[in-house]
Amino acid sequence: MQKKPLHLTGIALGHIAFILAVFLSPLSAIAANVTLAWDANDPEPEGYRVFAREEGQSYDYQSPLWEGDETTCTLTGLVEGTTYYFVVRAYDGTLESADSEEVSYTPAATVTNQAPSASAGDSQTVYEGDAVTLDGTASSDSDGSIASYLWEQTGGTSITISGTAQAQATFTAPVVDTDGESLTFSLTVTDDDGSTSVATTTVNVLKSDSTDRDGDNVPDVLDAFPEDPTEWADNDSDGIGDNADSDDDNDGMPDQWESEYGLDPYTDDAGLDADGDGVSNLEEYEAQTDPVASMANTVPDTPTIESVYADEFVGLTPVLISGAYFDPDSDDHYQSQWQISTENDFSELVLDETSTTQLTAYQVGDMVLDYDTVYYWRVRFIDTRSGESEWSEVSSFITAESSDDTDTDGVPDDQEVSESVDLNENGIDDALEDDLKPINTVEGQTVVGVKAVSGNITLFSVKSISSETVPDQSVDMIFGLIGFKLYLDEVGAAATVTIYFSTTVDESSQLYKYDSDTGWEVYEDSVFAEDRKSVTLTLVDGGTGDEDGVANGIIVDPSGISSVGSDTASVSSSSESSSSSGGGGGGGGCFITTITQENGPWIDMAWQWLKRKFRAWH
Repeated sequence: MQKKPLHLTGIALGHIAFILAVFLSPLSAIAANVTLAWDANDPEPEGYRVFAREEGQSYDYQSPLWEGDETTCTLTGLVEGTTYYFVVRAYDGTLESADSEEVSYTPAATVTNQAPSASAGDSQTVYEGDAVTLDGTASSDSDGSIASYLWEQTGGTSITISGTAQAQATFTAPVVDTDGESLTFSLTVTDDDGSTSVATTTVNVLKSDSTDRDGDNVPDVLDAFPEDPTEWADNDSDGIGDNADSDDDNDGMPDQWESEYGLDPYTDDAGLDADGDGVSNLEEYEAQTDPVASMANTVPDTPTIESVYADEFVGLTPVLISGAYFDPDSDDHYQSQWQISTENDFSELVLDETSTTQLTAYQVGDMVLDYDTVYYWRVRFIDTRSGESEWSEVSSFITAESSDDTDTDGVPDDQEVSESVDLNENGIDDALEDDLKPINTVEGQTVVGVKAVSGNITLFSVKSISSETVPDQSVDMIFGLIGFKLYLDEVGAAATVTIYFSTTVDESSQLYKYDSDTGWEVYEDSVFAEDRKSVTLTLVDGGTGDEDGVANGIIVDPSGISSVGSDTASVSSSSESSSSSGGGGGGGGCFITTITQENGPWIDMAWQWLKRKFRAWH
C-alpha cells in the first residue's frame, strides 16, 4: 500500500519568548548568549531548525545555527551591540516548513565601571597657626558619582583633621622648627560602584615671624632658646643662655666683675689692658686688682659747658657741646659719656651714651626727646687709660611745643595715611588697629607700618626720617629711616616689632642701623618674611637696638632698609673723625652756640646739622 506523504502545514510560531541572559566569557568581554522559545507545531514534526542573520544579510538555509526536537534553544557567541534576526522552520525528513515570524535581538554592550579620579588639591604654603583647608572638591567620577571621601595624614607633625569624611577637611598648622616642615596627606575617594582612587597633597608650614612658644616676647625665629621663657640669647654660643651664663663672652672674667669695672661683658677683652699698666684685664681679675685704674694715671679735667636759659626752646634733635678736652698727663681723649634726664639729679635717665667719636659735640637722635619738656644734661671725659673725669656742671634746655602731630596719634600730620591700607593683610584697616601705625615715607613715596608684636609694649609713635640726617651717605636707604618709640611694661625687657612695607623689597635688602662710632651696620636681630614685605626685629631696652642707650622702659629705634652691592656690603662711617687731643688745651664751650672751623671736623659736622635743624625749626 502506498504511504501517505507528511504535510507540514503552518508551523505555529506565533510567540517567540526571549529568556535573555548576557554572559561574559572568561576569554572575551564581547560575547553574549540568547535563549529562544517557540510554540510546538501540530502535528508534531521530526524537529526544528533555527536560522539567523545580521542586518543587511540573508538567511543561509543550508546552515542552521541550531537543530533539534525541542521548542527552545540557547545560542551562544553573539557579539554585544550587534542586531540579530531569527526564524524557525519545522522539518520532517526532507520536508521543511516556511519561516516562522521573524524576531530580532541586540545583545546589550557590557558597561565596565570606570574608577573615579581623586584630586587632593594643589600643594600649599602656610604659616604655623594658620587655618588650612584640604580641598578634594575637584575629584570626579565619569560614569557615576563620588560616594565617599577619606582624608588621612601620611607624614609630618601629627595634627587633628576635622571633616575627614568630607570633600573639604580642615586643620590648624602646627608649631614647627625654624626651618619649617612639610605635612603630607592622602585622599581616598570611592564611587557608587565601589571603585576607589587615591591622591596626595603637601602642606609646607613655615615658621611665623611672630610665634613665641615660651612667651618671653622674643619670637622663635630670633630666640636661641624658643622653649625657655627665661632665655633668648647666647652671646658666646656655649649652649648656656646669657641670663644664666656668668661669663657671656667666655673670656674667663665673670660678667658681674666686668660690669663693675666698666669692661664689656659681651666682648672677649681678656688680653686687653684697660688701664695701660702693662697688666692684662684677665691678669687683673686673677689678682683681684682694679683693671681700669692705673696708679700713675691722672684723670682728665672736668668738662666745661655753659648753661642754657630755661626759656630757650630747642627742637627734638639738639647738639650738646662741651668745652675742649684737657688731660694733665697728656693721655688722649678716648670717650665721652653723655647723659640726659628729666630730673636734675639724673635719677631717671632719658639717654646715656658713651661715644668714641662724638667727643665734644653730641647730636641727640630722633625720637629720644619729647615735645614741651625740660631736660637736664651733662658730660664727662674718659682718657685712653679709662680715667674718668668728674661730671660737668648740669645744663638744661626746653623742647618746643608740638607742631607736627596736632591730633597726638603718634604720627606726624604730614605723614598721616589718608586712604585705607592693610599692610599686614589681615583684612582689617590698619588705622583701626591699636598696635599698628602706618605712615607715608618722606623718601621712596611708599607706605610702611610698624606693629607692636610682643604683648609687653605700647607703640607710642612712628616717624619717617630723612636719610640726610645721617652724615654717612654710603648706604642708600630705600624708604629713608623708620623711627619708632616703644614704652615697655618692664625696664630692661626685650620687645619685638614688625615693620611692614607696601611693596616687596628684593632679596639683597637688609635692615641697617647707624651708630656714630661704628657707622652703618646690618641689624642681625631681624628676620624678613618669606614674601619680603615685612621684617621682624627684636630690641632690648638699654641694649641691642635701643637708641637712647639706657634701660629706662623706653626703646627708641631708627633703622632703614637698604640694598647694597658688594662694594658697600661692609660699611662703616668714614666721615667722622675724633677730636681727641693730647695734653694741653682748655677754655669754655657752650650749648648750641656759634661754632667755628677751629673746633675740628666733628664740630663742623655738628654745625652742618645745626643749620639744617634751625631751618626746620624756623
